[in-house]
Amino acid sequence: MKRYSFFFKDTKPFVKLMMLICIFMVFTSISGFIMLFANLQPLLAQAISQIIMFGGSAIVWGIMFESSSYKFMETKKNNTLYYIALSILLVFIATPFIDGIGIWNDGWDIKSGEAFRQMEESASEIMKGFLSNTTPLGLTINIIVIALLPAIMEEVFFRGAMQRTMINLVKYRFLGILLTSIIFSLLHFQLFSCIPRVFLGLFLGYLYVISQNIIVPIIFHFINNLTVVVGSYLFYSNLIEFDINKLGSVYNPLLFIISILLIGSIFIYEKKKAKKIQIE
Repeated sequence: MKRYSFFFKDTKPFVKLMMLICIFMVFTSISGFIMLFANLQPLLAQAISQIIMFGGSAIVWGIMFESSSYKFMETKKNNTLYYIALSILLVFIATPFIDGIGIWNDGWDIKSGEAFRQMEESASEIMKGFLSNTTPLGLTINIIVIALLPAIMEEVFFRGAMQRTMINLVKYRFLGILLTSIIFSLLHFQLFSCIPRVFLGLFLGYLYVISQNIIVPIIFHFINNLTVVVGSYLFYSNLIEFDINKLGSVYNPLLFIISILLIGSIFIYEKKKAKKIQIE
């Protein structure tokens, strides 16, 4: 008897990418349908949506085109601790740069852009409501739902599945990472913070490429989100006097320049190291 399989071997990268997007759209519709009829708490609804849209899409895509629900993600173990430490350091090194870019992006004067700004402000108010919960349980839930789950699900989808396929499609690593980062930013539907998110996507993409381990960008993503959660907790608990998550709170022209120089130095060092390894 002939055995049937959902594994499509030797599929072209363009088809893989289009199918990834189609699967994502299907799972987004499923998630929306569930949220429409299920009376769930907002944070629980957000968690379930993340798992279905990003996690579910990546798993199904992996089974269909990579013969595994998870093996398409690179998990090289060499120098893992070094790259994890580098990713954590990069979060804080890049903060003044991201904050400065964010100020510029937020100042865009776009015709007919008021609707987008209102959407972002509404989303910000909702998020503020979550982050202002200063109970131990509230902090724990925020860490899981706002920091941990998005880090895992989005990296599995964008870096594990999409970026790899995009690079194979365009045959140029930087362009593949850039295009994935742009899509990563656009799918957050926040016009006035899209440019900083593109740069975050670039950092995540290159961390994945140089480390060859999906855990590394997950750690960077998690720590980046965690600073928002913990910073808000400290502020709303009156343990610190200023909201470190407020746009421009860590921006300083000198720090902005230093941040750029340090980011550039890390990139140049890793590029030279990669070339040296290839020669050896």
